[in-house]
Amino acid sequence: MTLNPRSFHMRFLALAALLALPSPGFAQVQDAAGWIRQCLSDSADRAATPQIRAMYCTCLVSQANDAGAATLAALERINPDAARQCREMSGWN
Repeated sequence: MTLNPRSFHMRFLALAALLALPSPGFAQVQDAAGWIRQCLSDSADRAATPQIRAMYCTCLVSQANDAGAATLAALERINPDAARQCREMSGWN
């Protein structure tokens, strides 16, 4: 199944909107959004489209179990299986 870029864009916008909604776990959502922004910033120099980086970062942050990791490299080092799965899921080769 190929992912239509427009469909992905709409899903990404929906996810961003969901992350912005207040909820009982609002602090956790804010933390996740901050981690995703940091991951996107850390990966800006890597050879991948912004959409692929967003998918990868969202996946990696959602699977991260160590909130002490301050960088993308640290998340990848601490969670190598999650990093591999997220690369495959996002299409980042």
